[in-house]
Formats: sequence, structure tokens, C-alpha cells
Amino acid sequence: MTLGFATALVLVLFKATRRAAHALLVVIAMICVGVTVCPVGQYGVQILEDRFPRPTLESIHGENIAGIIVLGGAVDGEQYIERGLVEYNGSADRIFGMLQLANHYPAIPVIYSGADGALVARGFNEADAVQADMIARGINATNIVYENQSRNTAENAALSYQLVIKNWPERAQGKWLLITSARHMPRAMGVFRQYGWSIIAWPVDYIAPAHRHLTDINVSHSIKMLDNALKEFAGLTAYYWTGRTSTWFPAP
Repeated sequence: MTLGFATALVLVLFKATRRAAHALLVVIAMICVGVTVCPVGQYGVQILEDRFPRPTLESIHGENIAGIIVLGGAVDGEQYIERGLVEYNGSADRIFGMLQLANHYPAIPVIYSGADGALVARGFNEADAVQADMIARGINATNIVYENQSRNTAENAALSYQLVIKNWPERAQGKWLLITSARHMPRAMGVFRQYGWSIIAWPVDYIAPAHRHLTDINVSHSIKMLDNALKEFAGLTAYYWTGRTSTWFPAP
């Protein structure tokens, strides 16, 4: 969308291409109105978020939970690099979910997995930043350990498994709770299953509203929701094509 606007602005500068610029702006405007009035982005996110319902602690009471894995993505890396501050983003529910379950299951290991998901190394390591922040806040959950090498979901699964084999080999074949954003859960579940984990989904960070009203119509929000949906469906497709998941849209 931004590229389209930029292209139209360049075209409008020249008399010979102004008609094309006007046509492009009309198309962009129609797309904005379309994704706002017809909330395809919201529906897409809802499909992703509803794929794996979150259980209750009571419903898994009888399960022999071997451990908990939390996927990184909750820290604003740019703010950390620029200001040296651990600022949590819209996925902070991953942290809250981790602390809740770590407190509920104090005798089992909790792995926070994730270094930096950026394509180019930025001198930022999320697992290390979260660990330092937990210590600074006086949160002393001794059963939380930090895996600080993985850069994507596939590496989360592979490197966390290596950590389990090294430290708790007797728990490797047990059932693990997986915490990540609800819209990311289908892809994460597919990947972890592919790497041999026995996983129970614990989705957090829901962003799609259950109901929609006319007062909720917002162009930027609708485009953001569409971006979230397209990103995850693209990720599902890429992971399926590259063999990181055995099915395109993993299900319970």
C-alpha cells in the first residue's frame, strides 16, 4: 500500500503520467475502502486464532505436563537497541502467560526461546533481555531458563529440543505446553509436531474482536489486521513448502 502511494506521488509529478497516477490512487482508495468495509483481515485473523482453542488449567489438570515453552517476540528490539530499555510490544501476553504457568507449575522447566528474528543481526538478543528484565523486576522464577540462539519458529523447536535433551532427557517425550500468539499458533504447532514434540497449545495475545460494529471501522486498523493475516498464511505456506510442517494448516 505504501509502495503504491509512493509510486502515485512520483507519477503525478510528470504531466505524461498524471492520468496513470490518478488511476492508481483510485485503485488504492478502493482497496482501502474494501478492506475496511469488508473486514477480510479480521476474518483471516479470526480463522487463525480460533484454530487452537486455549484450554483451562482445570481441563489439563490430569495431564502429566513435562514443561512449558514460550516463543519470543514480545520485546521491541528497536527500542532496546536505541534506548537500552526492555519495552514489551503487543505480544506481551506471552510474558504474562509464561509467568502465570511458571507459578502454577513451579516444579517443571519453562523455556523462553528466541534471540532476534530480524534477517540481519542487530546486536539484540530477546531471551537475554527478558532474563535481565525479570531479574531487575525481582521476578525470581527459578524454573525459567532461556534459549538465546533461535531466530525463527523452526529454530525455536529444534534448539529447545536440544536444550531439553541436554538438561531433562526424561522429559523429552512428555507433553509440553506451548505459549505463543493465537494467530501464530497453527504454524507453531505444525513446526513443533514436525520436530517430534508432544504439544498442547496455550494461545495468547488475541487481536481479532469477536464482534464488529460500524463504529469500529478504521482504515489503518483494517490494513494492519490484513497484514497480520497475510503474514501468517504466507508463513504457513512457506513452512509447508519447505517441509517444516507436514500439513498446510495444522489442526488440533
